[in-house]
Amino acid sequence: MVNVAALLQQDLHTTVDALCAADIDQLSGPDLAAAALAIQRERHRLAAVSARILDRWNSSKLWSVDGSRSAASCLARDTHCSKRSAQSELRRARTARHMPEAITALMNSEMSADHLDLLAKAVTPQRREQFAADQTLLVNLCRTLSFSDATKAVTYWCHRVDADRERESESGNETSTSGSGDVTGHLHASTTFNNNLALTGELDPIRAAIFAQELARLEHEIYLADTANGITRTTSQRNAEALTQMAIRSASTPADAKKPRPLFTVLLGDDTFSHLCELANNTVLPSAALGKWLAEADLETVLFDGPSTVISVSHKRTFTGALRRAIEVRDRHCTHPSVCDIPADNCDVDHIVPASQNGPTSQFNGRMQCPTHNRNHAKHDHGATPFPHRPVTALDNIRGRLRWNYNRNYNRNYNDHHP
Repeated sequence: MVNVAALLQQDLHTTVDALCAADIDQLSGPDLAAAALAIQRERHRLAAVSARILDRWNSSKLWSVDGSRSAASCLARDTHCSKRSAQSELRRARTARHMPEAITALMNSEMSADHLDLLAKAVTPQRREQFAADQTLLVNLCRTLSFSDATKAVTYWCHRVDADRERESESGNETSTSGSGDVTGHLHASTTFNNNLALTGELDPIRAAIFAQELARLEHEIYLADTANGITRTTSQRNAEALTQMAIRSASTPADAKKPRPLFTVLLGDDTFSHLCELANNTVLPSAALGKWLAEADLETVLFDGPSTVISVSHKRTFTGALRRAIEVRDRHCTHPSVCDIPADNCDVDHIVPASQNGPTSQFNGRMQCPTHNRNHAKHDHGATPFPHRPVTALDNIRGRLRWNYNRNYNRNYNDHHP
C-alpha cells in the first residue's frame, strides 16, 4: 500500500524543489517547449489526484477538528488561497466522484482539468443518471475534440437530455425541472462616485447574439473612422462609444424602422443531435428555443451528409454569400492544422487548391482560415486536400425540406403548449 502522505512530502516535494532550482536560461528551445508542456500535463494529472483526495477529506469532516466553519474555510486558510478558489476545488472534487472515466482520462493526460470542470457543470442532479450511461461518449469527445468543440458537444448533450426529460414530464403530467425555459437575462446600471455609469448584466444567448452583432458592427465603424482621423482608442473604449451610439440611435429611430432579427441555423443530419439548432454565431440552442422567436427570426437550414459535406443551404434568409455560409457552418472555425479556434465569422474563405491553379470556387475546395493563417505565407497550410466532391440531388433537397418542416412543426407545437 502506497503511503500517500509520505509520497507527497518526499517525492513530490523533492521534484518541485528541483524544478524551482532549475536554471531555465540554460534550456534549449526544444527543451524549454517540452518542459512547458510537460509541466502543464502533470498539473492536470495532479488535479485528478487532488479531486479524489479532497473529496475524501471533505466527506470525512477532518477539516472540522480545529473548529473551522467549513471545508472551504479550512482549505483557504491553510493553503493561502481565496475562499472562492477553495470552493471551486471542492465543487470539482464532489462532482468528480460521479465521473470515474473522466478522472482516468485526466490521469492518463488524455484531457485537461478544464474538461473535468466542463463535464462537472453538465452533471446536474437531473442529468446524473443519463450522464452515467453516456459518460464514455462524452469523455471520448473530450479526448478527441478541441476544447471549444468539446464545449459545444457537451452543450448539445445537455440540451438533448433536458428535452427528453421535458417530453417525459409532459407525458407523465409531471412538473418539468429541466430549466430550459426562456431566460431574458438582467442588467444593472449604477452611478459611481464620479458620476460615471457602471453596467453589469447578462443576456440569454439569443438576445446576446442580437446585441453582440450590432455592438461589433458599430465598433468596427468607429475603428475605421478613428483610423482615418488619426485617433487611437482601445477596443473597450470603442465599445463604450458604440453603446452610446446605440442609445442615441434608439432615441431617434423612426417607428417603422426594421428591427434586427436573430438568425437560427438548423442543422439537419442523421446524427444524435439532428433536432437541435444554433444561432448564426454558433451558440448552441435547444430546438424549443425557436418557438418564441419564429415570428421574428430569420431561418436557414443546412443538411449535412456525414461530418463535412453540406448538401443544401435553404434560402429562407435573404443574404449574399450562401456558399460562404455553408462553409462557415461546416468548418465552424479556422481549419489550420495547429487547431486554431478563431471562429468562422472572423475568418477568410480560402481556396484549398488556389484559383490560380484552376481550383474551383465550391464548398469542396473552400475552407475557413483566420487572417493570420490565410494571409501569412510562412504560416499558411499549403498541403491541404480538397473535400471529395458530392453532387446535390433532387432527393437530397426533398429530404432537407421534409426534415425542416418536421422541426418547424415540432417547435410550433411546443410554443403552443408553452406560451
